[in-house]
Amino acid sequence: MKKRKNNIIPLPIRQAKAPKPKETSNRPYLRRTLFTCIVLSLMFLVLGGRLFYLMVIQHDYYEKEAIENQTRSTSVTADRGDIYDCNMNVLATSVTVENVFLDPEAIAREEEDVDLIASGLSRLLDVEEDFIKEKAANTDRMYEVIKRKIPEDLADEVRAFISENDLSGVHLETDSQRTYPYTTLASQVIGFTNAENIGAEGLEAGYDEQLKGTAGAVVMTRGNHGSEMLYTYEKYYEASDGNDLVLTIDNTVQFYLEKHMQSAIEKYDVQNGAFGIVMDVNTGEIKAMSTMGGYDPNNYLEIGDPVKLEELEELYANAMLAKSRSEMSETFLKTQPAAEGLVEEDEVLPTTPEGYAALYEKLIDEYNTKMAEARLKQWRNRTVSDGYEPGSTFKTITLASALEEKAVSLEDTWYCGGTAKIEKRDDILHCWKATGHGSQSTAQALQNSCNPAFANIGIALGGDKLYDYVKAFGLLEPTGIDLPGEASGYFFSREDIANPETYASLTSAAFGQTFKVTPIQLVRAIAAVVNGGYVMEPYIVSEVLDSDGNVAVKNEPHVLRQAISEETSRTMCELMESVVTDGTASNAQVVGYAIGGKTGTSEKMDVRDEKGNLVDDKIVSFVGVAPIDDPQYIVLVALDTPSTATGYYISGGVMAAPVVRDVFTDTLSYMGVTPHYSEDDIHLVSMTMPNVVALSREEAEKSLAENHLQAKFVGEGDTVTDQIPYSGSEVPGNATVMIYLGEEKPTDLVTVPSLIGLTQYEANITISNTGGLYLLMRGSTSQSDFVTVSAQSIPAGTQVERGTTITVELTDASAGD
Repeated sequence: MKKRKNNIIPLPIRQAKAPKPKETSNRPYLRRTLFTCIVLSLMFLVLGGRLFYLMVIQHDYYEKEAIENQTRSTSVTADRGDIYDCNMNVLATSVTVENVFLDPEAIAREEEDVDLIASGLSRLLDVEEDFIKEKAANTDRMYEVIKRKIPEDLADEVRAFISENDLSGVHLETDSQRTYPYTTLASQVIGFTNAENIGAEGLEAGYDEQLKGTAGAVVMTRGNHGSEMLYTYEKYYEASDGNDLVLTIDNTVQFYLEKHMQSAIEKYDVQNGAFGIVMDVNTGEIKAMSTMGGYDPNNYLEIGDPVKLEELEELYANAMLAKSRSEMSETFLKTQPAAEGLVEEDEVLPTTPEGYAALYEKLIDEYNTKMAEARLKQWRNRTVSDGYEPGSTFKTITLASALEEKAVSLEDTWYCGGTAKIEKRDDILHCWKATGHGSQSTAQALQNSCNPAFANIGIALGGDKLYDYVKAFGLLEPTGIDLPGEASGYFFSREDIANPETYASLTSAAFGQTFKVTPIQLVRAIAAVVNGGYVMEPYIVSEVLDSDGNVAVKNEPHVLRQAISEETSRTMCELMESVVTDGTASNAQVVGYAIGGKTGTSEKMDVRDEKGNLVDDKIVSFVGVAPIDDPQYIVLVALDTPSTATGYYISGGVMAAPVVRDVFTDTLSYMGVTPHYSEDDIHLVSMTMPNVVALSREEAEKSLAENHLQAKFVGEGDTVTDQIPYSGSEVPGNATVMIYLGEEKPTDLVTVPSLIGLTQYEANITISNTGGLYLLMRGSTSQSDFVTVSAQSIPAGTQVERGTTITVELTDASAGD
């Protein structure tokens, strides 16, 4: 067999390619590097930005924080400026006191005995131990006050306690406390400072920036937690003391104004206090200003009115009684007697502790509210902050305006029948004198204070003109006096008072009703009536002195405008004098001085009682000017709501005019106004009995004559051996005194008779019949039967020595407005 031949066809052999060498790539590394750089850059950028923010933008803040952490500052109190009256008597000053404070951080760091500190300071400062321990527990603080404003002697005791116990966490710092040497005198004018020495009322508040000065400081370095630092630093920043105020107020005039208003409050049982102002009519300087019912600025939180204080104490006692019963068990509560006076008559007493708890909340809320109201009321200066209806005192403004405009003349006559139906007025107008004044001249209309006459004078002047003059006299704007809280009252709008359809507003305004002015506005306006027509800007701070005594600010008289002519002003002075000599203000007469003025009695037209009914309260007032023939001083006195139970007729002529008279009597000579006595006046003037013992008869007679006294000699000797009355005694002028020439003088006592209700003639006869007393009269000099003795200086029935003078007050009971 044949073998097959193997035909193998060789396949083409593919030759493998040699592998390419691998590339060594750095791209991932570069990416990582780039990423890292970006992150680091962002981090540095953020860090840089933060550093820029902290070191540049917030540089001042952190610098301040660092300084505060590394330093300790102690305040150096600036001395608050003093307040003086016009004679440099100190009305307000500051005394050095000290504050006691703890450094709780130092107490904790030094591990000082808190119990020892608490018991010691509690005993010295009359502060609860728990209070002190509570303050000491604030170990993250370095300043916790324990007691402020302790006197220097007590501060010395605290200092000794610190030294004895080697305490580093108890400190004292110097402070100042305001003190008022004259206590209640002019308290609403001066005001007071609060516990932080910041002026809170009166001039203390109004001039606080001038008075307070700038506090200084002692700055020193301290380490963490108050530890000492390697390098120390201390710097003293001197305090800049406050400026002093010199007022126009005269302490003496202020004293007499307050004294006589207080006497009137007691005499007439005045329910809502009184207010008064004494001002120089030619400069606007306030010589005295008072709101009675005041307070002691040394203890300004205490209630000064004893009646109000008693009411508040009773209310507080009731609240505490209710609280004590709220804490009793119901069973025990049933055994307690009824608590009288806790609720109103128409209310039922609680019977459960819960009921008493609710009653306590009610009573304590009422107490707190009334206490706050009482404080605000006694701090308030009514003479600048409160409006009142001026009543008939405003008639001076109406008449001055009408005379200036020649709308009326002194020759005009006005009829008053007691009532009047005025055209374009719905209500019947009543005069205070029910029987009317009949026909009267313009001067008599003012003397009589006749409402119907002045309603017609107002119509003759016209509403537009009256409004213009009210504005010119400054009654539509604050006076600008440099006291805080001045109000401006309110008056009718021009449209209302000049309404041609009705005279209701015009006629009421003409006699001073249904609108309000502040006392200072009225005083300024009437001052312009008598000083030539010049409206002044009143002021009470004369000078501001810097801490070296140099005058920093000096206030000068400032004339705002002239409201009426000098001629009209002179006429008004004559008319206002006639109101005192022949009109409703006869009780304002002062021997030796020409007095002018106007009485007023106004109703409170917008005041309601607790039941919503209009009250029948009245404000009686008098504005007096002296001397009216050369006007220098104006005095306003207003008594708010005299009682009807005193027996006196309620009017400005009866009640307020005598107060102004007494203020003038005690102050005019003091203020440099010279009296001028006529021969007829001498018996009304108080003379001082000279000492004529040991003189010859002729010498004694001459000495007595020089003192306007006459002598009755007893005995035949040549030398005076005794006299009645004693030397230095006050006796009326032209009185006959007893001079003894060797004879023994009688030593028996004389019984003072009752003179109340007697006329001048009857009083003189009664005193003469005693055979040993003298009579000195003050008040109205009218011989009218309506003028009677309303008060005597020594009570009837008193046994006195021969030669004693009895001073009586003569009151004209017919002074009806």
